[in-house]
Order: sequence, then C-alpha cells, then structure tokens
Amino acid sequence: MGEAGVVSAEGGGIVRNELSGQVTGAVVQAGDVGVINIAAAPAIPAAPVRVPRQVPAEPPGFVNRTFELSLLDRHLADGPAVAVVCGLKGVGTSAVGRRWAHQARERFGDGQLYVDLGALRHGGATGVSDVLAAFLRALGVHESWIPEGLPERAAMFRSMTAGSRLLVLVDGAEHAAEVTPLCPASPGSAVVVTSHRQLRGLLAEGAVPVTVGPLDAEQGLRLLTGMLGEERVGGQRTHAVELVRLCGGLPIALRMAGAQLLRHPAWSVERLIRDLAEAGRRLDRAATEGGVSMDAFFEAVYEGLPEGAARLYRLLGVLPGSAFSPGLAAAVLDDEPDQALDLLLDAHLVEEFAQDRYRMHDLVRLHAARRARSAEPPEARESALRRAAEWYLAGAAAADAAMGRRLRLADHGERAGWSFASRGEALDWLDTERADLLAVVRAAAAREWDEIVWQLAEALWPLHHDRGYHADCAEANALGVEAALRLEAPAVEARMRNQLARAQLMLGELDQARDQLVRARQAARASGDPRMEAVILESLGRAALVQAEPDTAAESFAAASAIHERAGNGRGVGMQQYHLGLAHLDAARHGEAAAALGRALPLMVAAGDALSQGRIHLELARAQRGLGRRADAIRSARTAAEITRECRVPVKETQAWELLAELAEDGGDREEAADCLRRALSVCLASGNLPRAETLRARLAAVDRP
Repeated sequence: MGEAGVVSAEGGGIVRNELSGQVTGAVVQAGDVGVINIAAAPAIPAAPVRVPRQVPAEPPGFVNRTFELSLLDRHLADGPAVAVVCGLKGVGTSAVGRRWAHQARERFGDGQLYVDLGALRHGGATGVSDVLAAFLRALGVHESWIPEGLPERAAMFRSMTAGSRLLVLVDGAEHAAEVTPLCPASPGSAVVVTSHRQLRGLLAEGAVPVTVGPLDAEQGLRLLTGMLGEERVGGQRTHAVELVRLCGGLPIALRMAGAQLLRHPAWSVERLIRDLAEAGRRLDRAATEGGVSMDAFFEAVYEGLPEGAARLYRLLGVLPGSAFSPGLAAAVLDDEPDQALDLLLDAHLVEEFAQDRYRMHDLVRLHAARRARSAEPPEARESALRRAAEWYLAGAAAADAAMGRRLRLADHGERAGWSFASRGEALDWLDTERADLLAVVRAAAAREWDEIVWQLAEALWPLHHDRGYHADCAEANALGVEAALRLEAPAVEARMRNQLARAQLMLGELDQARDQLVRARQAARASGDPRMEAVILESLGRAALVQAEPDTAAESFAAASAIHERAGNGRGVGMQQYHLGLAHLDAARHGEAAAALGRALPLMVAAGDALSQGRIHLELARAQRGLGRRADAIRSARTAAEITRECRVPVKETQAWELLAELAEDGGDREEAADCLRRALSVCLASGNLPRAETLRARLAAVDRP
C-alpha cells in the first residue's frame, strides 16, 4: 500500500493530493474532503490447493518388472495418455500399477486418484457416477456442489482437471466404459488401468497395452532371495528354480512359498515341493501349464495353519464382501482374531491395505470359500454370515443415529461397542464399508433374513442420499420392498418404496418413481401410521416439482402439512410449508409463496433447525423480490447468506450472494452488485467449485465494466 499526503492552502485555493508507492485499491481525489468511509471489497482468495494422494502403499518386497515399468515410463511421458496393464490373475498387474504410480509421483504435482473397481464390483457397487463423485470430493469439491447425473459429474471432473498434472490409477477394470469417464483431458495427465482383460475398447481409442507375464526363473529367484536371503536360496538353486516353475511364475504363489519357508527355517525347498505335490494329489487335480494347480498350492499353505487361523480363513471365505476389519473378523469368528489374523498375514493369505482394513486376493478368497464348504457344516457357515450381517447392521444403525433426528421405523436400542464422534465420522465409516454393506444386503435378501434387509436399507439412507449413491439406494430398497412384502409389514413397505422412489427420481426414472409412490401411499394408509402417509405425500410433491407440476405438488405438500398439524408435529408442518412455498414460487405465485414461507420460519426456529431457516430465508427473499419488496428481500437474502455460511452449505450461501447481486442491480447499485459477486466467487473458490467460479468471474467482469 502506498502513502498519500494532502497539502492545502487556505484562501489561495491550492489543493494538492500526493500519492506515492504502490496502490492496490481505489483512489479518491476531491477538492474538499469531509468524512469518507471506505469499506474494502472482500479479497478473492485463490482456490485451495487439494493434492489427493490416494494410491495405496507400494507392494512390499516388489522386485523385477523393470521392463514393464520402463514401458509405462515411455508410453506415459506425454499426456493425455492411457496405459492398460493386463495379465493373468495373480501375476501382479495391480502391483505394477501401484509401483509405477509411486515411482512417478513427482511427475503429477496435482495428485493421484485411485479406485479399485474390482472391490466395488465384488460388493455389487460399480457405478462410474459414484466413482466420479468420490474423485470430485478428493479434489476439494464440497458435497453440495456435486451434480446428480453421470454426464454432469463427468463434465465437472473434466473442468476441474483441465490443465492439471494428475494421475488416475484404475484397478480391476473389466470394460472400457468403466474407464472412459474417469480420464482427465489435460495434456499433463495420465491414466493407468489394470485388468485381467485386454480392454480392446480402450486400445481402439489409443490406449497402449503393457502385458505382464509370469516371472521367469531368474526373476522368480530374485523374489525368493529378497524374502529368504541369498544363502538359503543360492544353496538350493536347482530346487528353487523348480519351485518357481511349480508356482507358474505367479508372484502371489511365490510369496506364499517364501512365507512358508520363513515360518519353517528348518525346511528345505525340496520339502516344500514335496508338500505341494502331495496337496495336488489329495485334491485329485491335474497340474496346469507345467505347474501345480493354484488350489493345490493354497491347500499346502492352508494345511500348515493352526486350527484357529484355519477356521478364521475358512469363515472369511463365507463373507460376501471383499474387505474386512478386525471387528468384523471377531464377529465372524465369534472370538478375538488377533493371533489368527497375524498368522494369516504372515502366510500372505491376507494383506493389510489400509489401517485396520484387510482383504484377500481373489484367488485366495475362492479357495477359502471352497474350504469353508468342505470343512464347515452349512449351519456353521450360515451362523458366521448371520453374525457378520448383524455386525454390519449394528454399525450402520449407530452411524445412522449419529446423523441426527429423522423418522425411523427400526428400533435398534443400544448398539454395544459402536459410537461415532460426529456426523462426518459416521458418514465416512459408511462410505468406507459401502460396497460390502450392499453385498451384505444382497446376501441377507437371498436368505430371506428380511428384518436385516429392510433395517439395513433404512439405516443406509443417509449415506445413499448425502453421497448421491442412487443406484445403490435403488437396489437396496428394491430388496427391502420384497422383504416387507414377505413380512406383510405395510409401514415397512411404505418406507422401502418411498426410499426406492426417491432414488429413481434422482436417476431420472420418473414413471417408475411415480408408480412406487402410488403403491407406497396405499401401503402407508393400510399401515394406519399417518407419519408414513405424510412422508409419501412429501415425496409425491417432490416428484411433481421435478415434472414441472407445481399445482399437483402444492396439493401434496398441503395434505402432508395437515397430517403433521393434526399430529402436533411443528417441525413437520414447517418443512411442508417450506416445500409448499417452493411449489408456489415455481408457479410464480409470489404472495402465496411468501405466506407459506412465513408460516414455516417460526416453526423451524422453534425446532432449532438452523439450516432450514437459512433455506427458508433464501426462498422468502425470492418471493419478496417477485412482490417488489426489495428492502425486505435484501434483509432476507443477507440473513440466508449468514446462516448458510455458519451451517457450511456453500451452494446456498453462493445463491444468496448471487441473489443479493441481482437485487443490487435492480436498484442500479453496480458497486454493491460487484461486492456481492466477489463474495459469491470467494465462497465458490473456497468450496472447490472452479467451473461455477469461472462463471462468476465473467459476471463480475461484466458488472465492473464501465
């Protein structure tokens, strides 16, 4: 900031204003200056720098693959580029992708995004739209800004990554269509895809293949030497080469072999080879491609486990999901799993891929499932799966309870051992377990454990709704509808159909949603629970608004409001009056909208619902503007901006500042309009919506233009 000096001469009329240094704001020059109050315009911050580093840790003891890594270096030197790392299961495609990602970390200064499509697919949750939502969150986009549809999410992702140097690592892809929307268009970016298929669709679009084959003898020996030491391997080189051959050159098998030899220091490599051959004979399976079958290999490792670890291994094969925590392992085992879990880790039958998160390789999990079927009676397997389902239900119910007040049909009581410190922590736990939770719903539905099915579907609503997992929501609640029909529980049926319909609305399946809501209202009436009918009426009103039928929507909201009023539910009345105000606004009935919103506001104040108050003030400002009550509209919009800022809902705060800018322009105050647009721009940048920020910059430039 520069320094300004004012020198004046009485009577002579000489006035000199001097300015020196660098000036960053406006300069006012005048012949006679009384009192000037200058409020500085808010500084527009730079967008916060979010550098995601999502790629899992490097695989331990990684050796060889220098040729494949150099190919990736060469192919991905100039972006945008896509490489497909493909090979047999167990050959190490994921390890190659992760290793290269860590080696190339410095090339991608804007971060690394990661998704394991194989894990999501195993749980039945493979929506590319959901992956894009997770990527946008990782890039700093606030939840409230993330669009609902796949095309809109993909467009926002491209805008957010334009000009970035970003790596996207996609593990376990099966189809090109899963990958294409996840590709940034920026020239400094790259995409590495691992797959057990060639993904010809991607290759046809210009992706380059990097094939990972089995390890040859020398490469396999280096892997074993890294685990066992030069002295032990070098002294048994001939048998070590034979072991590499028997393992088919697959790193997963060789690591298990090394782990076996580490656990038994007195064993020779020849002794392990004999055990492998004997296991193969017991399984009565022919050797494949000159080696032993993978089942025979896993069998040899499995038979070396003590019974506690072997039982945990078998029961983990019963789980429908792909990952587990120590808590879930304890539930499945019905005992503390610490020692057993450590033994499985030592044997390379499971891996810890994140803190307190474990998984089995696909091939290992298949063997564990077969071992469970042969060694555990059906009732033991079902009992273990039931304990797992109840563990997930307890966690989901506790997480749902941490979300705050809402109508719930299930009475979960106290869930021992479960507590979440905040709503965010609960939502993050649900998101971490998301794919496996859906897998459990499916498994429970297949066994007609109907109470677990619908209660899980109800408890998962906050996750599905807040994070926009609409495909998951539709599937879980469709299974919930079937469970409710088997139970002949009309209130539950109404709840499940309502949640299914809300997901269908978000997916654009309007006719199906309407059909579900009609059936849901019939079930609600049959249940004799007026609360459920009010919930369905609200959803019918929302569906009518989506289909541009404000009069039909208003009827539904008014009917729902009347039910809440008869029940003495002030907050319910307030919410429906708010929705009624939205319907009147859509029909440009500003007076009726203002009246409905005016009724809603004190009810939400009494309920202590600050966020709803902010939303009501925003819509009330729009209604007041339509009525020509500009001063009232400004007061309401400023209140909305303040409340939504405190509630940390940037999309609504931005809308409030944009409305205030429009109100300022209505009054011809371009300076005030520019100030409000700067505030809106600041909120957008701070909450990660860079595309909207560019739109606001253009509007601000137009207002600032003389």
